[in-house]
Amino acid sequence: MDAGKRTGQARGKLRDFSTQLAARLKAASAATSEPLRLAVRIGDESYLLDMNAAAEIIALPQIVPVPWTKPWYRGLAIARGRLIGVVDLAQFKGGAPLAAEQATQLLVLGETLGVNAALLVTRAFGLRNLNELEALGHAGHDAALWETVRYRDLDGTQLTELNLQALASSEQFVSIGV
Repeated sequence: MDAGKRTGQARGKLRDFSTQLAARLKAASAATSEPLRLAVRIGDESYLLDMNAAAEIIALPQIVPVPWTKPWYRGLAIARGRLIGVVDLAQFKGGAPLAAEQATQLLVLGETLGVNAALLVTRAFGLRNLNELEALGHAGHDAALWETVRYRDLDGTQLTELNLQALASSEQFVSIGV
């Protein structure tokens, strides 16, 4: 099988997954009795995100670098006709930038946050009910303002809840110029 056909099949599978995830997110947000969060992996870290603050997850489009910006600001991309800035959260937090094979999707932030931005994501891996997770306490003194509580799921995976509103409104996040 040639590379073009494999790439097309992979994009089709990702599109199917994104469609299914979007349907589950809609259904989950309608059932407000359960505190559900979207679980994503960014590099080696796992996070929980409020679905009301995340618009969608899409396959990684072409990203055009923007000169004179901070290294964690990867550039601009178009998502469903919307021009968005792409942020490498791992690098933004002071870690190493995501390698090409680690950055496979974009988590587009919801319009209610007031920024046209997306986070590079390694993969989304479903929904988590906070009532079914073991709370490990506050993210810690070394955590960023937008990292709130750490949890452990039944598989032993530790996940940090991100407050996307706090992230999107932080001075550091909106100051992309060098």
